[in-house]
Amino acid sequence: MAANKTGFGGDCIDARRGDGQEAEMVPSASGPVEVDAKLQAHSFRYSLNYSSIGQCIIINNKNFDRTTGMNQRNGTDVDAGNAMKVFGKLGYKVKVYNDQSVNQITHVLKSVSMEDHSGSASFVCVLLSHGDDGVFFGTDASVELKSLTSLFRGDRCPSLVGKPKLFFIQACRGTDLDVGVQTDGPSDGNTTTRIPVEADFLYAYSTAPGYYSWRNTQTGSWFMHSLCDMISKYGKELEILHIMTRVNHKVAVEFESVSNSPGFDAKKQIPCVVSMLTKEMYFSP
Repeated sequence: MAANKTGFGGDCIDARRGDGQEAEMVPSASGPVEVDAKLQAHSFRYSLNYSSIGQCIIINNKNFDRTTGMNQRNGTDVDAGNAMKVFGKLGYKVKVYNDQSVNQITHVLKSVSMEDHSGSASFVCVLLSHGDDGVFFGTDASVELKSLTSLFRGDRCPSLVGKPKLFFIQACRGTDLDVGVQTDGPSDGNTTTRIPVEADFLYAYSTAPGYYSWRNTQTGSWFMHSLCDMISKYGKELEILHIMTRVNHKVAVEFESVSNSPGFDAKKQIPCVVSMLTKEMYFSP
C-alpha cells in the first residue's frame, strides 16, 4: 500500500527504543524510500547464463578432539559422498574438507568468499557436524553459524551479489525431541538496483530450532539422505523451494528413530527452510 502523502510518509522500524518507550517515526533522510532503478519488466528467475553454475563447499566433520566431549559422527561420510555426487552431477565444482577446526572452517569459507565469482551463477555450502542453537561445531570448538554465512553477504562478497547462496546444514539445533502426532488423514537486469546485503540466501536446516537432528550410523542423516534423493530426482525440473518441500515431507513421513536409549525411541524430525531468495532458483535452464 502506498504511503499516505497527507500524513506520515516516511519509514519506521517495528521496535522499541533502548529506553523501553515506543519508537518514534524514523523517516529516511530524503523521505520515502525508492529503488535506484526504473520500474520495468524483469525476470523472477535467477539467471544461469554464466560460464559455471558455481562452487559447492562441503565441510564434513566426523572426528572431534577429546576435550570437546563430542562423539564421533558415524555415517557423515555417506552424507558427504552423496552431496558430492548430487551437486557434482548438477555441474558444481565440489570441494570436500574433512575434520576441520573452527579456524580451518573460517579460513576455508573466508578464502572462498574472497574469490572472484563473476563467472558463477550461484554458490552452495553443505555443513555437516554437531551443532546447537545458532552454532556449528568445528573439531575443537563451536562457532556462530552467522559468522560463517555472513562472509557471503552482499557487502562482503560482491561477485555473488544478486545470485543465490544456498546453505544446507546438518546439525542439531538444541536438545528437544519431537514425539510426533497421529493424523486422521492419508500422508499425502541492466540497471542498478540497491538490494539488502542479506538478500538471496537460503538456509536449509536439518531440523527445527531447538531440536535434535537424527543421523543413521550406516546410511547417513535423515535430512541429507532426503535432500540428495529429492535433488537427484527433481533437480532438473523443480524450483529449489518446491524441492525442499518434498524434502520436508520425506523426512517427516518416512523416518522415525529406533533407539535403545531411554526416551529416544520413536521420535520424529522436520527440517526448517529459511529463504531470503528474491527469485526462483532452478539448477537447470
